[in-house]
Amino acid sequence: MIYGMWFNSSGGGGGGGATSVGDLLQKTGQTTSYRTGDDGDIQAGRKVDFYTLKADNPFGNTNRFTDELGGATYANDIVIDWSTYDGSTVLGYYRQAVFATPLPNTWDNLIDACLALSIGTFTSEWRMMNVKEAINVADYGSTNVYDYAPFNLSLNYNWCTSTTKSDNTGQQLYFSPVGGRIFSTNKTNTNTVGLAVRNFTVTGTTLT
Repeated sequence: MIYGMWFNSSGGGGGGGATSVGDLLQKTGQTTSYRTGDDGDIQAGRKVDFYTLKADNPFGNTNRFTDELGGATYANDIVIDWSTYDGSTVLGYYRQAVFATPLPNTWDNLIDACLALSIGTFTSEWRMMNVKEAINVADYGSTNVYDYAPFNLSLNYNWCTSTTKSDNTGQQLYFSPVGGRIFSTNKTNTNTVGLAVRNFTVTGTTLT
C-alpha cells in the first residue's frame, strides 16, 4: 500500500501536517461486528470511512475515489484512489480486466499486457498491480470485495498480481475477490486475469 503524505497544516488526508511522512492504514470497510474487539467493532484505520477522505483531495472534495478529472463519469475506466496521494503522485487503477494478447493468461503474459496498456492520453507506465495494491481497494464489508462503486467488478475473476511467492519463486500470489483471499499458484496457470495500475503525477487538478 502507498501511504498518503499531505502537505497541509489543517490535518490533511494522510498526515497531520507538513512534517508527516505517512499515515495509518486504510480501514478495511468491514462495519459489521461479530464479537467485541474484532475488525467490525474497532474499525481501525484512517478516520471517517472506507470511501471518505479526512481532508479534501485536489478537486476540493473528500471522495476517496474519482476519475482522472475529479468526477464520477469514469469514461476511461480509470479510478483514482486519493487515499494514496502524497502531495505529488497518486495511484490509479484501470477497472477492466486485462487479458493477455495473444492468450494464454500466464503470469508473464499478463504482466506484458499490463505494461503495454494504453488508456486515453495515458499511453505508458501502466503495470500489473502488486498484492498490497490488490488489498488496498478491497472492501471487506462486501462478499465480493471489488463489487462496489466505482469498481463494480462483479465478475468472479481471480486477479493476478505481480508479486512472487517468496518461498517458491515459480509461483505468483493472486487475489480472490470473493472474501478477499490471497492464494498462490504456478506462474504458468492461466486461470487469472490482470488488473492494471499506474502512478499519476498531480499538478493542481491535472493528472499526467
